Amino acid sequence: MDEVISFDKSLQTRLEEYNKVFCDVGPLPFSKLQKEWAYYLEFTLDPNGWQAIWKIPRVKCEELNIPFPSIVLVYVLKVNYEELIGLVRILAVQEDIHLADKHYVPLSQLWPTRRQDKTIALNMNSTANTLDMLRFFYIHLVMPWDEDDDTIDWRGTHLITRLRLYYDLKNGKIPKAMAEHIYALLNEARRLNSKRRILKSSCEELDIDDIDNGFSNKELEMLVEINVRLIEIQNEIQLLENEMFRNVIVKREQSVEITVDRSKDGPAIWLIFKEGLVKDYMAFLKLVEGLYPDKPVTFATDFMSKLEMANLDDVILLSEGQHKIRDRSAILDNFNIKGIGNRDSIQVMSFVDDVTMDCVGNYVILENITLNCKRSQCGILVRKGSVTLKNCRIIGDEESSTRQGILVLKGAELKVVDCEITGFAMSILGNTGSTIKIENSVISGSNYGVKLFDKCQLELRNTRINKCRQFGVLLETNQHYDSELIVGDFKILKRVPHIICESVNGDDNELGDVKIRRDTLKAKDDLFDNPDLDPTILESSDEEMETSLNNTVLEVAHF
Repeated sequence: MDEVISFDKSLQTRLEEYNKVFCDVGPLPFSKLQKEWAYYLEFTLDPNGWQAIWKIPRVKCEELNIPFPSIVLVYVLKVNYEELIGLVRILAVQEDIHLADKHYVPLSQLWPTRRQDKTIALNMNSTANTLDMLRFFYIHLVMPWDEDDDTIDWRGTHLITRLRLYYDLKNGKIPKAMAEHIYALLNEARRLNSKRRILKSSCEELDIDDIDNGFSNKELEMLVEINVRLIEIQNEIQLLENEMFRNVIVKREQSVEITVDRSKDGPAIWLIFKEGLVKDYMAFLKLVEGLYPDKPVTFATDFMSKLEMANLDDVILLSEGQHKIRDRSAILDNFNIKGIGNRDSIQVMSFVDDVTMDCVGNYVILENITLNCKRSQCGILVRKGSVTLKNCRIIGDEESSTRQGILVLKGAELKVVDCEITGFAMSILGNTGSTIKIENSVISGSNYGVKLFDKCQLELRNTRINKCRQFGVLLETNQHYDSELIVGDFKILKRVPHIICESVNGDDNELGDVKIRRDTLKAKDDLFDNPDLDPTILESSDEEMETSLNNTVLEVAHF
C-alpha cells in the first residue's frame, strides 16, 4: 500500500485543534457538531484533486461482497462538506476485487497518500491533518448515546473529559483489566447502536395496534432491550469519564489486584458442568481426576460468567454440551481453557456479532473444544502474547465474504496444532510482524486458507489446505519475485524467506494453492495523462449520483 500521511498527537494538541473547530460559538449541542465541522472543513480541506487510500469498513465489504480488509486507491472528485463525504473515483484495486467506478465515501475513511500529482496545487498537510482530526473525533470522542440528548452543551460537557479518558487508556494510567473492560463496553455500545439504527427503521413501519399489543413484534422488543443495555453502558462510561471518580475506581481496582495476588496459592481449577445425571457427573469427574489428581477444584454452571470472574492463570475445564458466549466478546487474559471428553461434543457457541474471543494476555491455551463462530465477524483475535490451539475445531458460516477465523496482530504469536478450521472468508490472517505456526492441521472450505502480509513469520508443517474458493495461501507483499512465483503449488512458499513450509498439501483450491500478490496501490504522478482521470471533466453520471446522495450516506458520523 502506498504510504499514507499519519499523525501521533498529544492531548493538548488535540484539545487546541478542536477548540479551533468549535470556536466563537456558545453552547453546542450534538446536533450542531456536524455543521461546525462543515464550516471548518471548507477552509482546511482541499475540495478535489487529491489521492487517498479508502479503507473500506467491514459492513461495506459485506454489502459489496468483497473480502475484509480491503483497501483501494481513489481520486477525490468532489467533497460535500455539509455531509462530511466525498465523491471518489477508483484508481486502483486489489486485482480480485471488482467495484463500481465511483462511490460516495465518508471522509473519515480516506487516508491521503504522501505521493500526489505534482501538477495539481494541493495543501496536503492541511487536508491530511483535518481528516485525522475528523476521524479521531468521531471514532474516539463521540458516543452512541450522544444523539439521544440534544439539550446539553456537548463541547463543554464531553470534549476534555473524553480526551483525558482516551489518553489515560493509551498511556497505561488505567489498569490493564479495567482498560480492557472499558474497550469491551465501547465496542459493544457501537455494535448495539448499529443494530438500533436498523431496528428503528423497521419499527417506524409498525402500526400503532402492533405497539399496543404489548411487544407482539419481536423487533420492537429487541429495540427496547438494546436501549436498556445502552443506558447501562452509558451510565458506567459516564462515571469513568469523570476524572475524580475514575481515579478512585482505579485505586480500588489496583488494591483488589494486590489482594488477589497475595492471597492466591496457585491457579484455580474451575469445572463447568451445566446439568446432567449423576452418572454424567461421575464420568466427568473421573476424567478430571486423571488430569489433576491432587488439585482442589470448584464447580460452576456458566462458562461466560466464570470467565468474567476468573483470575489470571486460572484453568477452566468444560464438560460436554453447549457453552454460550452471549452478548459480548470473551476477554481472555492468561487462561487455560480445556474441553474434557469428545471434542465435537464440547461446543462453545458464540452469539456475538463481532469478535468471539479477544485474547489480550501473555498467553492463552485453548484445547479440545469446538468453537462455533457462525454469527461472529471474527472467531479469535490475537492482540498480543501467544495463543495456542490444540485439537480444536473452529467453524464459520461458509457464506460471508468478510468473516475471519483467526486474526493475528503485529507482535502476537499463534500456534495451531492438530486443529480443523473451516467455513470462513479467511481462516487465518496474519498481520505484518506477527508469527503463525501451524502443524498437523486441516484448513478447508474458506475463500483463503491463510492470508499473510510481509514480515509475517509463517511455519506450515504436515498441514492440509484444501477446498478453498480462491487460494490456499495468499501473500500480500511489496517485494519483487520472479514471475513463476506469482501463482503455483505450495512448493513456491519455500522460496519466501520468512516462510517455512514442510509437507503441506491440498486439492480443490479453485484458483490455485498459493498466490503471491504485489501491492498495486501506487499513487499516480500525472493524472492528466489519462483523460479518464482528468479532474476538470464532470460527467452526467456525477450529477445523477448527486440526486441520490441522501440514500448513500446513512452511516456518516457513526463509526
